[in-house]
Amino acid sequence: MGKELRLSGQNFNPEAALQFVQRRFYVARHNTSERLDLFAKQPDSVSLNETIAWPPAFVTVENDGFYFCDNLLPDADSALIFKALCEFMLTTNEKILVTEL
Repeated sequence: MGKELRLSGQNFNPEAALQFVQRRFYVARHNTSERLDLFAKQPDSVSLNETIAWPPAFVTVENDGFYFCDNLLPDADSALIFKALCEFMLTTNEKILVTEL
C-alpha cells in the first residue's frame, strides 16, 4: 500500500504532461492500465543502481492533473518525482491542489 495523492489544476494539459513525464523520468507503462511506473533519472538514484520489485512512484495522467502513488520505498526518489510533477504543474497554474486519497 502506498501514499495516494491527486494533483490538480485549472490549466492542465494532459498531452504536455505526458510528454514531460516521458522526458523527465524513466517510464515503464503498466501492461493493463494507463499507469506509468516512474524512476528518477539521477546517477545516485536507487532505481538505477538496484533491481527492485516496485518503482518509487507511479502516476496516471488525468484530464485535470496527476494521480500519484508513492510506493513508500526507503529512498528519496519518490519525493524528487513528486517535486518535479508539482513544479511542472506550476508552470501553467498559479496554484495547484494536492488531495490525499
